Amino acid sequence: MIVRVRFGRGRLVTGRKGKNGKAARLLASFLTLVSLSFAIFGFWGLCEDMGFAGDFVFSDGILSHWQVWMAAAAAVQYGCWRLTRYSKQSDDEPDENPAPDGTDDDADKLTARI
Repeated sequence: MIVRVRFGRGRLVTGRKGKNGKAARLLASFLTLVSLSFAIFGFWGLCEDMGFAGDFVFSDGILSHWQVWMAAAAAVQYGCWRLTRYSKQSDDEPDENPAPDGTDDDADKLTARI
């Protein structure tokens, strides 16, 4: 006896660019705040080294150096920039299924976005 299990066709996998654009934009917004926090720690550590500020929150270890915080802020901001570029790829692509009669049904939506 041979039993065959047949599943229905699932969702079609597309190869379009920027298909996770909304998630990338959300993560980029969050990472901007993280980068700003890292930069504040970096400036606080720098001002503490120059004697302008009080004691830094980390007194010893790798996190006590202001250069580490500035490098982390720059790296996170670079990642944010890349995610923002990725999220804009989905905005640049034209509609995959234009109207058959040549009219643009989404003209109202497009003008509302601009």
